[in-house]
Amino acid sequence: MQFACSCLFQTSIKNEPQILDHIQQCQQFNESSPLCRMMNNANMDNVQIEQIYAFKFDLLLQLKKIDAEINKRTSSFIQQNPISFDSYRIFTSNGQQSHIQQSNGHQSNGYQNGQHQNGQHQQHQVGQSNIISEQKQQSSNKPFLEALNQNVRGNGYSHQKEKEQQVQFQATTALTPQADPINDKLACEQCHKAYSANNDFDKIWYLQSCIHMVCKTCIAFLVEKFYVNKEGKIMCPEVGCGHRIQQTDFEQALGKDTLAKYDKLLIYKQNNIAECIKCKCTFAIESGKQNEQVKDANGKLLTGDELKSYIQNRFKCSCGQEQCRQCQASPYHIGYTCESFAKNKLAKKCRLCDTPCQPDETKPKAIQLICSQEDCQKRSISLCIDLLKCGHFCNGVKGDLCFCLNKNCSKQDEDDYCNLCFTEALKSAPCVKLDCSHVFHEECILKRLGSKWNGPRIIFNYCECPLCKAWIGTKNVKITQQLDIQAKLKVDVLELCMERFKIEKLDKAKELKDPKHQYYNKPQEYAMNVFCFYECFKCKKPYFGGMKNCQQAAEQNNKQFNKEDLICPECCPITFENKCPKHGTKYIEFKCCFCCSMAVWFCGGTTHYCDPCHSGLGGGVKQCPGSGKCPLGVDHPPNGKEFALGCFLCRTKRVDSIIKQ
Repeated sequence: MQFACSCLFQTSIKNEPQILDHIQQCQQFNESSPLCRMMNNANMDNVQIEQIYAFKFDLLLQLKKIDAEINKRTSSFIQQNPISFDSYRIFTSNGQQSHIQQSNGHQSNGYQNGQHQNGQHQQHQVGQSNIISEQKQQSSNKPFLEALNQNVRGNGYSHQKEKEQQVQFQATTALTPQADPINDKLACEQCHKAYSANNDFDKIWYLQSCIHMVCKTCIAFLVEKFYVNKEGKIMCPEVGCGHRIQQTDFEQALGKDTLAKYDKLLIYKQNNIAECIKCKCTFAIESGKQNEQVKDANGKLLTGDELKSYIQNRFKCSCGQEQCRQCQASPYHIGYTCESFAKNKLAKKCRLCDTPCQPDETKPKAIQLICSQEDCQKRSISLCIDLLKCGHFCNGVKGDLCFCLNKNCSKQDEDDYCNLCFTEALKSAPCVKLDCSHVFHEECILKRLGSKWNGPRIIFNYCECPLCKAWIGTKNVKITQQLDIQAKLKVDVLELCMERFKIEKLDKAKELKDPKHQYYNKPQEYAMNVFCFYECFKCKKPYFGGMKNCQQAAEQNNKQFNKEDLICPECCPITFENKCPKHGTKYIEFKCCFCCSMAVWFCGGTTHYCDPCHSGLGGGVKQCPGSGKCPLGVDHPPNGKEFALGCFLCRTKRVDSIIKQ
């Protein structure tokens, strides 16, 4: 059994590698074979990978059928005669299976075959003809088949004539797409979904250039994905078609108004015009600098297509809106091109950081989509795995109060930034819902409580909700333990404040008597505001450090401080003679070593400073104005030496008695 090509090449069918090599190089074979023409004309760039796989498996199935037919006919079908490709052409040209027989006649078909055997060139006439025994066909196919049969049987066979007749055949058959006569179904060339030719007429559309059927949903998808990027040149999705979808197809399938929107975007792209999606302003846009250094969310510099997309498409309108000119994503998808950003949105992502990942079905459903990053793995351990009644997973801590942060169920969206760290979305870590209904990361609240106050002076705003200023209230065990410690410290400070408040006789302050003042009838809040208390580095107890207005300038210029310099009088290693026999060292106060002010800081284990002198604003050692004029009201050694003022409580009582006398 032999293989014969129309180019006069002929060999045994056992020489399969030689036949395949010839088919790949032979131009006549590629022009004559419908399958080769289809593959050569196919625009594979516009074909989805799923369709390519489907086409591959379809070919494999048909190949198995062909092998089975060959095995069945091997013993009886043209064993001694060569197989001509003309038979294959007639077998496939009308799209239906025809029965092929070999005649014993010797009518010439006009081919001159040449063959090399043992180095000698031999020529002979191929004395055979192909007789087609037609099966039942539709009447519309008969004229073409009769003309084709006459052309094959006669001399002077012409490829050009066959092409013209084949075009005529396609024109007569393709105008009326054939549905399955049993169930009246047609399949979309893009999504392969079955539609009824009669009942789904409003959902399907026959392309004018090739009469392939594509559903309107897929046309809308193709327009949305390719229309602007490919300047309206979208090809038919049928593998091997090669025809372009016409503008009238888009209009009929989508409507003129919808298509006009994409035409508008196309014009904008061609003319480098951008439109703000917020205020609808249009303006010409200029590309950024090619050497611009831009970092993504992870701090990595953009390169390649990501940087090119950023330079060409990212812009910010005068109204403050940041967006992508091409895909109109807002804010701009930094670190992605428009195509990769679209794929990233469709991909399965980590529940915490949105990194694409594959689900781990061995874990509970709530934490199956957690990526392999160390932070996400640690956070998933304490993440609640409960499914709420609303159908969403809980965003809280395991064993804590359950709540939902989906935008349809909560005022706070899971994509909103945490108002404590301002670096990650709420969904990025297990959250805690406070009694005031505001939500924050659990780890951010614990970090805030652990850091305590900013600066040397004790203030308790770190224990308040940053949004509503209410004292933090929650049933979370870890946070409650920290709050109990801070609440005890606040009680101690408040007790010392009110003691000072009475000693200083501030109960008659005008701020407490003015109904319009914020501290009207609020002595505790007023005392906490006017007095300064510090935490001793050694004993961790609060101690008095003066009035607030005495250290405001120092606080502005002393943002960096050493906690080890904050030592209360009781922990001071300096010995002094005037220890109070009644109160001990509890109310002992020191003067500043450089001026006539009360000391707050104790540095180097040797020297006491007031706030201005400690921050460098004092200007060195100052001379005391003298007895009776010293603001301390006591006699003391010259400035530059350490001196304990004595017991504040006893000194205040002595001053009061002197005033009364």
